[in-house]
Amino acid sequence: MKSMFLLLVAGILAAPAWGDGPTLTLLPSGDLTASPGSLTGWGFTITNDADYIEITSSQFCLDPVNFPVCTLPEEGTFTDYISQFNDIVVGYPGGTDPDTASQSFDTTLHTGVGAFDVSPSATVSEDIGEIVLTYDVYDADPNTSRGANRLFSDLVLSANASVTVEAVSTPEPGSFFPAAVFLGIAALRISSSKASRRKASRGK
Repeated sequence: MKSMFLLLVAGILAAPAWGDGPTLTLLPSGDLTASPGSLTGWGFTITNDADYIEITSSQFCLDPVNFPVCTLPEEGTFTDYISQFNDIVVGYPGGTDPDTASQSFDTTLHTGVGAFDVSPSATVSEDIGEIVLTYDVYDADPNTSRGANRLFSDLVLSANASVTVEAVSTPEPGSFFPAAVFLGIAALRISSSKASRRKASRGK
């Protein structure tokens, strides 16, 4: 009985203790600024402190966020990159996988949390909410270990996020004046040169 108790204690001490849970940091910032018709998005750093987590989805939900109810953004469309184009598994300190995973946003490589396609008709306003990730928890890497057991599913990890739609700057009417004057002078010179050539040809 004593030996079994000692084995149980040793197993508990060897197993990673569940700490504060994983954290999500958006890169380069949770707050983005974009113009109508443009494409922007978030990179990420995810840090884990126990077991192995696998990201299963990402969404951009407007405040107030009451997931799984998700109010979709008004000024554009969000596309999930992190689970649709990648398979992100994050381990724990001392585990077989790194306890931190990080990606910058790249629309060509489809890396990062996801992309936000700003509507061409978007007004000067702001979508404020959260990037919400769902993830499953395993006792081993589910991609490399056949004996990996899923401990929890559809847990939620989030970070504050916003997209500010800025006005497209247009040159003021006065800024066209110098160019118009230059083009006018050039046109007069060309016309004068042609007239001179015509007079010269008539005189021959």
